[in-house]
Amino acid sequence: MSTIRFDKLSMHARQAEPVSLGIPFPQGALTDPARLGLRNGDTPVPVQTTVTARWPDGSIKWLMTHFQVDLPGDQAHTITFTDDGSIAHPTPDPSVTVSETATGLVLDTGTLRVVCAPSGQDLFHQVALDGCELFGPGTFSGFTLVDVDGNRFSTGDAERLTVLESGPIRGLVELSGRHTGDHGSLFDYRILLEVWAGKPYVRLDYQFINRESTPFVQLAETGLRFVSKATGKARCALGQGYYRTSVHQGPGRQLLDAETIVFQGVEHVLETFYGDFWADWGDDRGGVCITPYQAHQNLPKSLQVDASGIDVSILPAGQEPLKVLQGVAKTHRLQFCFHGPEWQTDDAVVQSLQFQYPDIGMLPEAWYRRSQVWEDLFPPTRHPAFETRIIDTADHRARGLGMLHWGDGPDQGYTQQGRGKGDLVWTNNEYDFPHAMFLLFAKSGERRFRDVGCVAAQHWIDVDFCHHSDDPLKTGGQPIHTAGHVTGSVTPSHEWTEGLLDYYHLTGKREARDKAISIADNMLRQLEAPKFSQVGGFAARETGWAMRGLIAVYEETGEGRYLEACRRIAAQFLEWKQTMGAFLAPYTSHTRIRVPFMIAIAVNALYRYYLTTADERIPGLIVEEMRDLLDHCVMPDGRFFYKELPSLHRRAGGPREMEALCHAYNLSGETRFLDQVLLMARAMLRQSGGGRSGGKRIVKDMVGDTVLFDGPSPKAFASFYVPFMVVYRTLAEAGMLDKLDAQ
Repeated sequence: MSTIRFDKLSMHARQAEPVSLGIPFPQGALTDPARLGLRNGDTPVPVQTTVTARWPDGSIKWLMTHFQVDLPGDQAHTITFTDDGSIAHPTPDPSVTVSETATGLVLDTGTLRVVCAPSGQDLFHQVALDGCELFGPGTFSGFTLVDVDGNRFSTGDAERLTVLESGPIRGLVELSGRHTGDHGSLFDYRILLEVWAGKPYVRLDYQFINRESTPFVQLAETGLRFVSKATGKARCALGQGYYRTSVHQGPGRQLLDAETIVFQGVEHVLETFYGDFWADWGDDRGGVCITPYQAHQNLPKSLQVDASGIDVSILPAGQEPLKVLQGVAKTHRLQFCFHGPEWQTDDAVVQSLQFQYPDIGMLPEAWYRRSQVWEDLFPPTRHPAFETRIIDTADHRARGLGMLHWGDGPDQGYTQQGRGKGDLVWTNNEYDFPHAMFLLFAKSGERRFRDVGCVAAQHWIDVDFCHHSDDPLKTGGQPIHTAGHVTGSVTPSHEWTEGLLDYYHLTGKREARDKAISIADNMLRQLEAPKFSQVGGFAARETGWAMRGLIAVYEETGEGRYLEACRRIAAQFLEWKQTMGAFLAPYTSHTRIRVPFMIAIAVNALYRYYLTTADERIPGLIVEEMRDLLDHCVMPDGRFFYKELPSLHRRAGGPREMEALCHAYNLSGETRFLDQVLLMARAMLRQSGGGRSGGKRIVKDMVGDTVLFDGPSPKAFASFYVPFMVVYRTLAEAGMLDKLDAQ
């Protein structure tokens, strides 16, 4: 038996609150999802499950659960679960059903009934609440794009309509197609409709995807409209706030732009919560309250409401045009909460805030440790200095607000080097920032780290993934850190997969898994380039990072082509070592040099390959290469140089090299490796932990303005966490944590 914890959050009790939670299991522990049972106190809780990953023996590795739980106001709460079949599975009442009829696809929660027609311009063809029709055809117009020439394109006939989940707890439907208009079509779209048992709302994800043949498209306006057909007197209101919600009764418009945001003094971790934003319309039959999720963070946004209906502006007219580069997508999430005539603005505030700041179920660290779904990054003992350094580095980082920037941060060093030619250079989740955040969440149990990882992973899915390019080696890959997020090339040394797979297993977001597999396939295409056939013809990190990303997707899918590519990479590293004595890489036209951090990336990937394959040639390769690094790359003051040229002997070396030394120590038992780790760890812990985030300011960016929160690049934590935790665990297991304080 184990527990699921909910932090103290709302002062209001929540009945049947929706929860989606990915639960990992050790190999062999669970073979049948029906054996999982949840209990809230003494009451069994209905649960809907989907297996998202299996171990090689066929047992369940990750199980996605959807359930609804009663939560008390003003206090934390814990429920329990077992995997032994001892808890009964009650039938939910009411329950969700998804069915096809002559008029369209029907989503029924037992309280709300929504009909989605496969053709026509309606987002919702019919809406009924508690058996009474609220809205009919022509009420919800769907989403519209307007380009800078004034051409309008709308979501209309769906080319595909897919039922992804049909209940009984949650229903999920996907509609996809093209925006069309009098001037043809523009951008693909995907719409996900999510409903929960007994709930009066639809939660919707709307994604536009630029697969056009031009380098970019400039949008002037994007949004949707709810059109009132009421014959009686209508009531309307707007809500907005970043501490307490300010409610405006009657017709009005609320704009969130960069000027608004830069002068608001918000103290929250913005990936967890910023504020409230909604528009409500109703008459004597009922109405609808529409809430855009994280509207402040995805600026600009506006809501307008009057007797004629509600305008939801994802990109408000009159703002600077949004430059959507080829291959870029963007997802917006909204809640449509339908209600009866008794609805009050206080209800709108509470329901909207619950959507903006939902309850999240969290598992104990011990459960993640026991499951072994990730590498072992759970030290058996703790050291205060390590713990402090981890949290401080995680919390202090740059971030950008804005529709195409939210979930990413720029790198000051890259920008000052001129790599963006005057524009900000965005990190594009370099070193797999979401993976590091998700692992820290599992270790710490602190919710904000999960939220940060989710926001970054969604940005990765949308913006930092190339959905289309005229270059086949770029399509389906992850562009390198660059201006505008996608103006750079794609190379295996800057592609990752683990954070996307984490996002899928923790949340059930299917697109994340699809993108991880696409990136792995892109790596396979990249590795066919002639330069990768030449031993020593490139930096060791190129195929090192490819190996790490491919291993993750191999373990996810079991497809041999990913492992076979890793075998070829391993063979090449063995030949590299044999012919050159070290992983030397070309630099100037007359030099081949050692680059410790790039070699360490390769060694760390080789270690993961060894754990997967037990290839007996790899331990010796790792140990010999790290001996070489200690013999040739450590300066008299005990630190690694940056690169092996006199002009590049500035001091460097950090967690990546330390991780590689730990692997060499664990494989050989040679104390010189651990002595070097201890020396470097002492120096690192004396340094400040990631710096402090600076002020915020408006920056004109090439694809759209951003409100920039200054601070260290997100890659500072991404490149730090996994290696640092390997060091932490290794020193703890060797009984050497107490030696950190010795001089």
